[in-house]
Amino acid sequence: MSVEDENGVVTTFIVREIQTYSKDEDVPEVFNSSDGKVHLNLITCTGVWNKEDNAFSERLVVFTDKE
Repeated sequence: MSVEDENGVVTTFIVREIQTYSKDEDVPEVFNSSDGKVHLNLITCTGVWNKEDNAFSERLVVFTDKE
């Protein structure tokens, strides 16, 4: 995927992995990286809608690496 910044500079990211997590799961790897590389991780809701919690049951995370 490609992202264009406010100056028109385009940065390309390659999808490395797509993972689904429970909404209550602690997943520090989504927000932290120790490899020194640039990443763009996209997070959205998925799974079953729980009306009582007003939330979906899972989180879908797309992990990417800068090309």
